[in-house]
Amino acid sequence: MKLPYGHVLNGEEIAIHEERVDVVRSIFEYYLAGASLGKIVDMLFAKGISSPTGNSKWTRAAVDKLLANKKYIPIVGISEYMDAQFEKDRRCNVNYDKAGQPRKSNRYQSPHKNGIKLYKSYSF
Repeated sequence: MKLPYGHVLNGEEIAIHEERVDVVRSIFEYYLAGASLGKIVDMLFAKGISSPTGNSKWTRAAVDKLLANKKYIPIVGISEYMDAQFEKDRRCNVNYDKAGQPRKSNRYQSPHKNGIKLYKSYSF
């Protein structure tokens, strides 16, 4: 069984790896602040944080999968996780389709740069 980054097998239970919790949180924070997947990869490499596979450099795909994984909700919270999901839906790295037509009328700008939250917290 392959465990998600930041988790460890403790006997027969899956537990959160305390030393990697801050890495997971910082990935979500940087992404919601407007950093691209590539910028997050560069930040992790600059800090010397090895990838989940043990490589010295993460891939954009690994960061993207981490951001999409529901198993990180207990670490970052439902609000921040949902904000990342809405943010992923809003972002587009391709400005034109195959026919050369613009995919969007205006370029993407992260609402988090202006302090706007995308997901409203509800208490039950």
